Amino acid sequence: MPIPWRLDPPPFGDSARVSSWLEKQLSLCDDESFAQGFAASCPVSGLNPEAYSHQVLDVEGEKLLVGIRFKGGDVARPFVDLIAWTGEPQPRWVVAIQEAFAQFAPEAVRFRWSKGSAPPWTGEVDQYLFAGLAAGTSHASVSPARDLSWFDEFSQAFDKWRTTSLLGPEVWPSNLDDLKKCLKHGHIVVATEGDKFLGLAACLWQTERAFEGWMIMEEFVVTEAQGRGLGTALQQGLMQRLPQGDLVWGTIHGDNVASQKTAARCGRRPVETWWFIPRGVP
Repeated sequence: MPIPWRLDPPPFGDSARVSSWLEKQLSLCDDESFAQGFAASCPVSGLNPEAYSHQVLDVEGEKLLVGIRFKGGDVARPFVDLIAWTGEPQPRWVVAIQEAFAQFAPEAVRFRWSKGSAPPWTGEVDQYLFAGLAAGTSHASVSPARDLSWFDEFSQAFDKWRTTSLLGPEVWPSNLDDLKKCLKHGHIVVATEGDKFLGLAACLWQTERAFEGWMIMEEFVVTEAQGRGLGTALQQGLMQRLPQGDLVWGTIHGDNVASQKTAARCGRRPVETWWFIPRGVP
């Protein structure tokens, strides 16, 4: 009998797409190449690759699909993703998950929650997923990117921002290859002032679990130009170039209030939240 996984899609999500995504996650329980590759990229001393495989736990008569993760790829910051489950969430689950991955000493358990009700456990917000339908307006200072001649300026400005922002250690810029894909298969708009680069917004058609649409790959404004509404202008200018009614989505750090406000002004809203349950919280 098939396992009755809870697959309620969030707003703008698709149940068939979630089912396909879940099948892939379940296959990683027995995928040796996945485990070996993961272990090679995030090696923890004394552990075999098998420890990196996804697992299906039986807890109080319910099934939990779980897998080890590392925040930012840092082996010193392990956590466990509660990927899917059956039944209604119970307090005991968190303890059981922590015990199953005790060899990694995980700092937290992470789960997604999209229902209108309060999440089942006390936790800290990791990320919000904002989604909405494409709609935008033109802005005189925003224009489509014709090339990536501004990439070095963007990289330098991002590095500067990372050294001054509390979010810096947890946020990474899009690399050159990602932006090349956006330029070729998606869309990029940039803002300039004379010859000076001020910011960009870029998107690419992506599928991730419940969502398929234009994922915001990058939205950045140089430090000295922040506070002028340029982030909103960039995002609206980007959305104006998309087919109206297409889904636009992307994740935003839980502490990045400015980007959350920008997304809301551009017609996107939080439809899903990733929560961290810190170690020691039942």
